[in-house]
Amino acid sequence: MKEVLARYGVMVNRNNMCCCPIHQERHPSMKVFKDGYRCFACGSCGDIFSFIQAKEHCDFKTAFTILGGTYEHHSNETARVAAQMKFSRKKVQAQRAKQEEKRFRQTLMDAIGMCEYWIENREPFDDDWVFAQNKILWLWANYEDKYIQEMEINEVNVYRTCREIEQRFLTL
Repeated sequence: MKEVLARYGVMVNRNNMCCCPIHQERHPSMKVFKDGYRCFACGSCGDIFSFIQAKEHCDFKTAFTILGGTYEHHSNETARVAAQMKFSRKKVQAQRAKQEEKRFRQTLMDAIGMCEYWIENREPFDDDWVFAQNKILWLWANYEDKYIQEMEINEVNVYRTCREIEQRFLTL
C-alpha cells in the first residue's frame, strides 16, 4: 500500500498515517496498513484496488491495469477450456496435499499418544519405557519442525518410525 501511495506523492509518517489523497486534506487522517487503508475523515477504506478506483474514478479492470496487471482474453473455446482444466487440476492437487497433511499429522499424533501412554504406564528404565522416551522426543521435534516452523522434514522416516512404534506397542 505504501508503494501505491508513493506513486501519488503521498508520504506516510512513522505512525503509518498520511493525509488522505482522496478528499485532499491538510492533516493526517488516513491509516495505512500493509495491504490496505482507512481514512477516518471521509470514511473510505479498502485495499490497493479500491484506493485506485476511488482516486482515479475507474472500475476494477482499469485499476488492475494501472497497477500493472494484464488481462488475458481467451478468444477461442479451447484456450478457455484449457485454462479451466488447469485451474481444476491445481484445485485437486491442493485438496490432495491438504488430505495428506491431515493424514501425516494424525499419524504423528497417534504415535506420540502411544509413546505417552507407555511412558506413563511402564516402570521407568524398562526397555519399552526407554524406547518410548527416545521416540517421543524425536516425534515432537518433527511435529514442531513441520507444523510450527513450517520446515520440510523427511516424511518417510517419520512414517517408518510411527510404524515401528505401532508394531512394538500394539503387539505387547
